[in-house]
This record gives sequence, structure tokens and C-alpha cells, in this order.
Amino acid sequence: MKLVIRKAAAIKDDIRQWSLVWVLALMSLISASAQASGPQEWLQRMLEARQELSYRGAFIYSRGDEMSSMKVFHRSQNGVEKERLVAMDGEMREIIRDGDMLICVFPGGKQVRLEQAAYTGPFPGAVLNGGSDVDSVYELKMAGEERVAGHDVLKMAVMAKDQYRYSYYLWLEKNSGMLLKSLLTNRKGEVLEHFQYTVLELGAQVTDQELAPSMPEADTKALEPKQGETSETLPEQWMPAWLPKGFSMSPNVTKRNDIMPGDMRTQVYSDGLTMFSIFVEENSPQAMPEGASRMGATTAYSKHIRHGGMTYVITVVGEVPIETVKRVADNMKSSPSAGDAS
Repeated sequence: MKLVIRKAAAIKDDIRQWSLVWVLALMSLISASAQASGPQEWLQRMLEARQELSYRGAFIYSRGDEMSSMKVFHRSQNGVEKERLVAMDGEMREIIRDGDMLICVFPGGKQVRLEQAAYTGPFPGAVLNGGSDVDSVYELKMAGEERVAGHDVLKMAVMAKDQYRYSYYLWLEKNSGMLLKSLLTNRKGEVLEHFQYTVLELGAQVTDQELAPSMPEADTKALEPKQGETSETLPEQWMPAWLPKGFSMSPNVTKRNDIMPGDMRTQVYSDGLTMFSIFVEENSPQAMPEGASRMGATTAYSKHIRHGGMTYVITVVGEVPIETVKRVADNMKSSPSAGDAS
């Protein structure tokens, strides 16, 4: 009997030792995985997922006191993205994206087209410059695991290091990195914007019919630019003399529509997650009045500047604090333009 007990004890000791080996091995794997998939890598996976995956679903989006729900159909095929967003609240309206072309379809078939349009979902700044070097202006850290829209997700905190940008909480699907939920907060911790999928089918076979406008009376002729229309810039080239750390210029958003004046120049700046735009136009009765406004996280500030015998209207708009758009607008400088669109 003693021999049996000694053998049983030896077996238990072996089990304990092997258990310890497995625990240490597992901890090593977890540590290696964490090092291989840190916050910066997960941000890159988020960017790649929304560009490269095909999916259909529905999400809610709120800012300030407004909330809306949308259906989304997204297909990535041969390196070309196509997307259709359908508003589920209020008047029927859709947004159609085909590569660099963005088409807004309103009731009655009226359309407005934007060329070289930025990404239509959250974090368009990440698309503009690849989300690089965000850790220089944000503190990134993983914040646990949760479940959103039936998918297992990792939560990430992206905290602003200065007062010129907002902070974010991101919920990323564990396998693909797809963004399923986000909260945008100010320095007080108040939620300014909320985005969240309620239903999401990843890897869906999205059809041409799902990507086509549902309003057959849409006026496709409105998509053609007017004859002789050019993208020449204003006589003066305006550039910001001050930018928040981490922001750099992204490609200009060239427009062909009947909303923005034909002589308005647009400059887009991004820090890798968020962005703001600078609009410069000659003063007119249709120009923006001076002053600041805010809706949710989106702020705007317009300033009239007298220069060279003319009055220019400079407007800065973006998902940044009001002190950011105001300081950028207050520090715009003019220099003779060579006629380029940079």
C-alpha cells in the first residue's frame, strides 16, 4: 500500500510539474501574442479590415442630441471598394461610394457628387495617411474584452495627449480587427459621438443590386462635370502657419457639385485618426458668417480676412475641439499662388 501511495504521489508531482510547464508555456505564448498584436498593430488591422473586407449590416450613430440608424453594404473586390449607406430614419437618402467617387442621393433623385472623397465611416483620417505615428499624439492601451453585435471584441483606449484633439474608445472584432463600436469623448470624459453596429455579417457576398441606388429616378446626368469646369485655385494661396502636433496635409478633396462654390479650395489635414478641413473662398452673400458652431464632436469656425483689396472667408471644420479650429483659422497666411492645386 505504501508503494502505491508513493507512486500516486509521484504521479501527482509529475502532473504538477507538467501543469507548471504548460502554464509557463501558455504565459509565454500570451506575452508573445500581446507583443505581436499591440495597440498600434490593432489600429492598422482596423484600417485594413474596413478597406479589404466585404460585409453588410446596420449601425447606429449619434452626435449631440441627434441619433440615426443606417444600413451598410460594403464590397472589396480587386482592390476597389464599393459601398452603399441607406438612412433608416427621416427622409429616404443614400450614400453611394465607388472607389474615390462619393455620390449622395436625395429624395426626387437629386444627386451631389464628390471626387476623391474621404472615407464615409468613422476615422476618415486613418484612411488618408494610413494611421501612422498616432502613438506620438495619443496614448494607446488595450482595455479588455467584450461582445458587440454577437461578435467577440477587444476594447482599446486611445487617449489624446493634448487639448487639440479628442479621445476614443474602440471595440475591434477579435479575428479581423473590424471596428464594431466607438465612443468619442472630450477632456472631461463626456461622450460626443457614439457609433455601434447592431447587426454585422462579415465576409458577406454583397451583390451589385445591393450596391445600386434604390431610387430609379436618380438623375445620373447630374454626375457629369460642366463643360469647361476646372479646379484652378484662388489668386492667393492660403496655408496654416500653425498646426497641432501630428497633423499633416492630406490630398485635397476635389469636388464637382452644386453646393460648394466653384472657386472654393479645400485642404485636408489628419493626425492619423481624425481630420479637419480648411475652406478658403472669396467673400460673397452665400459665404459663411464669422463665428463658431458645434454639433456633437464636429466644430466649425469662420473668419473673414481682408487681404490685397479683397475679403476672404476662411472656414475650418473637423472633429476636433473648438480651440483647434479657431487657432488654425486665426493663423492662416497668404502667399502668391503659382496656380497649382496643392
